[in-house]
Amino acid sequence: MHANRIEKLLFIGPVIVLLILFSVFPLLYSLFMSFTDFSIARGYTNGFIGLDNYVQLMKNKQFLVSIFNTAKLIVFGVSTQILLGFVIAKLFKARHGSRLTTFLRTIYIIPIMVTPLIFGLISVYLFDPVYGIINYILQALDLGTMTWYGSEKTALFTIYIVDTWQWTPFTTLLILTGLLNVNESLYEASSIDGASVLQQVFHIEIPLLSRVVGIAVIMRFMDIFRMFDLIYASTKGGPGISTEVISLFAYRQSFNFYKTGFGSTAALIALILTVFFSSKLNTYLSREN
Repeated sequence: MHANRIEKLLFIGPVIVLLILFSVFPLLYSLFMSFTDFSIARGYTNGFIGLDNYVQLMKNKQFLVSIFNTAKLIVFGVSTQILLGFVIAKLFKARHGSRLTTFLRTIYIIPIMVTPLIFGLISVYLFDPVYGIINYILQALDLGTMTWYGSEKTALFTIYIVDTWQWTPFTTLLILTGLLNVNESLYEASSIDGASVLQQVFHIEIPLLSRVVGIAVIMRFMDIFRMFDLIYASTKGGPGISTEVISLFAYRQSFNFYKTGFGSTAALIALILTVFFSSKLNTYLSREN
């Protein structure tokens, strides 16, 4: 019995060590840093400062703007990706099994395979106001042009478009998997009872897909909350602070302004908000199912 226990510890020991080194220790160290005025440029001056970083963070206009921008991307981005994902998944299901559908589905998921950093760099060229292909197409269709990333009014909207373009295939695949698992007899029975296609969507598909959609929402919520690569590669938070998000704000404070303690506080607040809302959503979905 004792030897068996040692054998189990030998198997899980390396995992526990890696978990402590790369997850637990950085989290605890960030928590400690959030109560100090540490700077990577000058070290400590006053040392432990209590909740001062948290108080100053709540008064910081740029941080509040970053929360608002992140919230807008979550609300509009996730809802659009779920809606588009459902519509496209229905189209794929209607032609499921054909070679053309298989080929189109393979092409369709390519954006997921590209890292957000590369996707951001590509989008800079696509949405360039002078040489970009998007404005070229709009001009050819006589629809006018836009400044896209170059204007405070449209920059965040462009981020929303690019994020939707990249991650709608992800929600589509999840929803398509759910749709393919719906029992066909339910459709047949509802058709006999005279149910329309729209009624089948609302009374059969949506209730059965609630858990799948919930998983997609939670995963996209967490992804957008820690979004960094796409914005850093495309706008770096500009013009001004129009595309500033929480993760970019924390990065700037820590590595651009050398306010490591303050940046750690912002990162911890982002983590707390992510865990809180994700757990609330997961609890709600568990009750519904």
